[in-house]
Amino acid sequence: MYPYRPYPIPFQVVQTAPKTAGFSIASLQKWAGTAQQFINTAHRYMPYVQQYGPMIKNFPAMWKLYKAFNELDADESNVTDIKEDPKSESKAALKKEPVRRPESTPKLYI
Repeated sequence: MYPYRPYPIPFQVVQTAPKTAGFSIASLQKWAGTAQQFINTAHRYMPYVQQYGPMIKNFPAMWKLYKAFNELDADESNVTDIKEDPKSESKAALKKEPVRRPESTPKLYI
């Protein structure tokens, strides 16, 4: 690679390509390389965008459904509190329970 240098060089003279009208071949090559990297990155992340894009587009509708379900649950809990009155408790107590027959026990003949 590079030769070993025990101490840094105070300055280096780097020759650059002559610029013409603000654009040089080196700068165009650098720009093209950067653009190519961007395109490769975009291609790499495209499956994620295709997979999660529809979900992100539908997020406002899903949020409205979520809020509606939460409000519905809150309304149901309020309605059940109102409906619980003493008459309904007495009706529940009056319901007949099924008649239970005693379990049969084996007879021992001694």
